[in-house]
Amino acid sequence: MNTKTAIELVRVRVIQGFVRLLSQAVFLSLFVSSFCTAAQPPGAQRVLVLYSDERLLPANVIFDHSFRTNLQAGASRRIEFHSEFLDVARFSGEAQQERQRNFLREKYRDYPPDLIIAVSGSAVAFLMQYRASLFTEAPIVYLTWQGEVPPRDLDPKAAGISTPGSGDATIRLALDLQQDTRYIAVVTGSSQRDKALAEEARKGSSAFKNRVAFTWLTGLSLPELREELARLPDHSVVLYLTMFQDAVGNRFTPREALDQFAPASRVPIYGYYDTYLGHGIVGGSMVTFEEIGRKTAQAGLRILAGESPQDVARSEIQGIPMFDWRELWRWNFGGKQLPPGSVVLFKKATYWEKHHWLILGVVTASLVEGLLIAVLFAQLRRRRQAEAFLRESEERLNLATTSAGAGLWAIDQTTRQIWLTDRARELFSLSAGKAPDWESLLNAIHPDDREQMQNSVEEALHTGKEFIADFRVVCTDGSARWISSRGRTQFGSQAKLQRLMGACVDITERRKAEAEARQHLEELAHLSRVAIMGEMAGSLAHELNQPLTGIVNNASAGRRFIAKGRADLAKLDCLFEAVAGDGRRAGEIIRGIRSMVRKGEEVRGLVNLNEVIASVLRFVGSDALERHCALVTELDVKLPFVEANQVQLQQVLLNLVVNAFDVIREMPAEERRVIIRSECESDRRVRVSVRDFGTGLPAEEPERIFQKFFSTKREGMGMGLAIARSIITSHGGELAATNA
Repeated sequence: MNTKTAIELVRVRVIQGFVRLLSQAVFLSLFVSSFCTAAQPPGAQRVLVLYSDERLLPANVIFDHSFRTNLQAGASRRIEFHSEFLDVARFSGEAQQERQRNFLREKYRDYPPDLIIAVSGSAVAFLMQYRASLFTEAPIVYLTWQGEVPPRDLDPKAAGISTPGSGDATIRLALDLQQDTRYIAVVTGSSQRDKALAEEARKGSSAFKNRVAFTWLTGLSLPELREELARLPDHSVVLYLTMFQDAVGNRFTPREALDQFAPASRVPIYGYYDTYLGHGIVGGSMVTFEEIGRKTAQAGLRILAGESPQDVARSEIQGIPMFDWRELWRWNFGGKQLPPGSVVLFKKATYWEKHHWLILGVVTASLVEGLLIAVLFAQLRRRRQAEAFLRESEERLNLATTSAGAGLWAIDQTTRQIWLTDRARELFSLSAGKAPDWESLLNAIHPDDREQMQNSVEEALHTGKEFIADFRVVCTDGSARWISSRGRTQFGSQAKLQRLMGACVDITERRKAEAEARQHLEELAHLSRVAIMGEMAGSLAHELNQPLTGIVNNASAGRRFIAKGRADLAKLDCLFEAVAGDGRRAGEIIRGIRSMVRKGEEVRGLVNLNEVIASVLRFVGSDALERHCALVTELDVKLPFVEANQVQLQQVLLNLVVNAFDVIREMPAEERRVIIRSECESDRRVRVSVRDFGTGLPAEEPERIFQKFFSTKREGMGMGLAIARSIITSHGGELAATNA
């Protein structure tokens, strides 16, 4: 026995021992899996994945991880996964398949799977062969490569994921990358699966027979294959399919075989599967096993959700160009144009790609350093110019503000130091020779306004808001002047609030003018009320005559009872109560008239507008009867109080109602109607509307009715609505008129 034979014998024995250990491990795994299945929690869905090859095949490992992850992520219930490996490359034959069928049938007899995933052609053929006796009710999702299982052998009730043969696309990719190729050496192993893929490749190669010559490196041992690859001529490429077994019976995973023969090849190698990348191939048109797992999980989820396998369309996964960057550069393909959508793995970053930020930083720093010197000189020159311009601008601003009677001031946010122009010192009655400070500025303000002024300044300095305040300053002669001041905050570096700057002007004369205007408005309003009372004298007399007549009649009746000597105390009490009631009613009418015509200072308080409406209705009730006009009220009982002068609001409403009576007096009696409505709007505003059904407002410029001395009545003065709008505006409201 020579040394080579001895080595081969030792290898065979080692393999046999490994097979026995693996068989025991598989049995133990199946036993544990069966035990775990028995303890399966209720509600879980069982998924059985049946693989054609061994567990550690790289393609199986990648597919299994992708499939489990995507299936569990999309499932509404927990998934109980089971995996079985036929390992047909080492355990084949009909007897072996019978044993596997019996084993699986017994193992899952009491716990049948809800879904079966058959991975690759051998697993699919196994399930199709024993479908009548194994997992007869379970739906199947099969995964095949083109040509592995003839279409007529596939279960029409199963959903399928298939990948088209990548040989044609990979050959085209290689020929595009190496356009001078004249020979293609196809490498495959000696197992049944290797031969099936080789046969499929032979069929596809016929499309290229007029362009290149094919050499089929099959039925070789690994040493022989290495020798053949080393002798390949120029202008050749290698197309690697699979090698599960070589000619002398050595078994591998296809990637393990690639690792052993790839270094011997003197020409580039191309392949089908992404698991080959990084192990010596340039690239190829590939379907990633991760994508296959994701697509298979999608089909499985639909079936687990209740869809029929027939409704899940059989789909194909198309390959994409994938390359190993290191092999591209090894064979000088690095500068060539790759197909669109290509995926390049293991790409090493160039020095520029690794350090481009550093390079850019150094170059930029050098440029900046050179520019800084020039900029510094320019800044010094601009700074001198800016200082001169600032002095000139400050002088112009001081002159302008002084001419306008305004003073400028500034307060530092941190130190509270004060800066004032000469005009500002004069307005605050501060001496020109003494440096002002915050305390002296506050002491110059009237005591009643001092706290408000201080709070407004502090709020502006802390929040950055605009400063607005009107306050009084005590002059040296003891008099007070009104000052209006406005200011804005200024921010320094890092957006930090630095100071508050503003301007102030003397508004004493404006305040006096406003006070005089208010006094004139009050006098006009009083005259308007007196005029309205004069216009309503007849109706008011009628309104007052009713309770007075009642008093006289009830008093006379009482006297007659007493004179006849048969006075009934109960009847007398009723008569005197009626007299008292009529007296109170007459008193209310007189007090209302007195409040309307009384002249006095404006006093505001919380007013219920519904009560204002009710008081006005008491005034105009008799007038409405005489005019045959219907008064309708639509009042919001939840109306909030408003702050106002009640008498002035009564005047406005009375004016509007009387005007409404006037505009409908020419209308037919049945159409004379005035509606008074109160409502609360969403923004807490209260609206009171008076609607008449007369001829309407002027078509052009309806707002003219609020102008002074404009009147649509021949005898009108045109002041009522103008005064009414002024009153409402002084209350912060709005008086408007529209045609309905």
